[in-house]
Amino acid sequence: MRVRWLGVGLVGVLVVCTLLLKSRTRHNATFATVNGSPAVILVADFSEANDPNDRCADIIRAVREASKRGINVAELPPDSNSDLLRRYHVLTVPTVLLLDVSGKEIGRFEGEDSTTVKAVQTRLSALVESKP
Repeated sequence: MRVRWLGVGLVGVLVVCTLLLKSRTRHNATFATVNGSPAVILVADFSEANDPNDRCADIIRAVREASKRGINVAELPPDSNSDLLRRYHVLTVPTVLLLDVSGKEIGRFEGEDSTTVKAVQTRLSALVESKP
């Protein structure tokens, strides 16, 4: 009889853990669905944001401009404990992720070389222009 209660208790704990895990995953997935528009995740060192000669600052400014124009943006420092960093396997700073309405990654830009900066600016401009 004691073994049966132990089994029932173990199953109960597993059910609760599964429900908690699913609710966390569902919460992260809803990030991209605000107003049915794609979302942008920016992972960067924001202490560089005001440096006029820094390419990382150029990326930060471009993402913030898109945010001002109605694009849903999340800014995360690289040392944050966000589930989004793990979910999208962010290892490089800066990283810009573009997500569709389901939260699927549709674009990724890593680093701050001039080609990447130009690509981020171009893609964000197109995203803002296509916004209803």
